[in-house]
Amino acid sequence: MNEDERGNWYLLTGVVLGIMLGILFAWVISPVEYVDTAPESLKDEFKDQYRVLIASAYVANGDLVRAKARLELLDEADIYLVVAEQAQQMLAEGGSVEEAQALGRLALSLGQEIPQPKITATAE
Repeated sequence: MNEDERGNWYLLTGVVLGIMLGILFAWVISPVEYVDTAPESLKDEFKDQYRVLIASAYVANGDLVRAKARLELLDEADIYLVVAEQAQQMLAEGGSVEEAQALGRLALSLGQEIPQPKITATAE
């Protein structure tokens, strides 16, 4: 059997083996690991866990400014509404009462936040 009778099957075999080895390397040997990703890129279930952690920290230290800054990293339109809905959903689904209470306290504090008036100096 000479080279003319075999055709170009060796090229197809090389491509298939190359793809298989590439997939093996990318998925098994050296898979991608996401590190230090932005909170806004998290899946919804992880965003929920992130909000619970923020609420627990808020209950422990009472720092509303810090909690609000952390929640703003999620890039959601209405932070108060999202936290309140999560607390209600957690209670409805039979989740942790302590975590739901922490979320509720944070939502209540966010809802009661009074905007600070801007003080301007006037020359008399």
